Amino acid sequence: MSVLVATSVGLDTLGSPARGTELEGHSVDALAASGPVWLAIVDGHSVWERAADGEWRARATWDVELSSIHVHGSHVFVGTYDARLLRLAVHDRDARLEPVESFDHAPGRVDWHPVGPPLNVRSMTSTSDGGALLANVHVGGILRSTDDGATFSPTLPVDFDVHEVRAHPSEPSTVVAAAAVGVCRSTDAGATWTVEVDGLPHTYARAVAFAGDDVLVSVSDGPFARRSALYTCPVGGGRLTRVEHGLPDDGLDGNVDTACLSVRGPDSALADGGGNVWTRSGDGEWELVATSVGDVRAVAIA
Repeated sequence: MSVLVATSVGLDTLGSPARGTELEGHSVDALAASGPVWLAIVDGHSVWERAADGEWRARATWDVELSSIHVHGSHVFVGTYDARLLRLAVHDRDARLEPVESFDHAPGRVDWHPVGPPLNVRSMTSTSDGGALLANVHVGGILRSTDDGATFSPTLPVDFDVHEVRAHPSEPSTVVAAAAVGVCRSTDAGATWTVEVDGLPHTYARAVAFAGDDVLVSVSDGPFARRSALYTCPVGGGRLTRVEHGLPDDGLDGNVDTACLSVRGPDSALADGGGNVWTRSGDGEWELVATSVGDVRAVAIA
């Protein structure tokens, strides 16, 4: 397993093959994959690309700090810390970021409001068939587009306080979200949602991912929690139960944040609020593979 760990001082690779620290001295704030190519938000304002040969190059910059990046079909979308959505456009080999005007005028935008950090597009996902693009605004609910960003519609109450949205990797109708009110689940590609909390000691959910036939979600007692835990339930719904399998009995350090829980095939990885990185292969035990790596912004299995 090869795990990319984006931090405030570079991009580390744990496992095999080891690449050492890339973009050393730079803040790597978000990651997205497009086949063998990796995209990253670097130093808050730039989109960089790592080609298949391993070389990084800067592609485009924006004046306002960037918050998230996502590949939707042939489009690269980038969120900002003033809750705008940008598209990476390439013209004669030159790339630039261009505002998605439909998002600027999305219905319900007047009700969005900042809680904690500035108002921002915190996470994005696409259904496995590419039929729906979903953008999570913090705090502004989840916006849904079925025409590659030409129009957007709000889908759940703003004050559900969503922290991350993820679409199932092979079932286009299934989407889940981690929110302050619990686990939000959709069976119609994000058009409508239900909230599930059965089995949770607290409702505050921060990160979410699909792992085979299950959903994984990080849960704590709030944004400033000292400890958190991982919970799981079947993809089709059901009671949430705490994940053990090698994770500490007294919980993980702080919150497992948005983008810090990653699953690819049988492998899973997470980074907690203390910069500790854990991995698990298949049905094996979770193993602590790195401690105190720094301010982790994102984790991805390469």
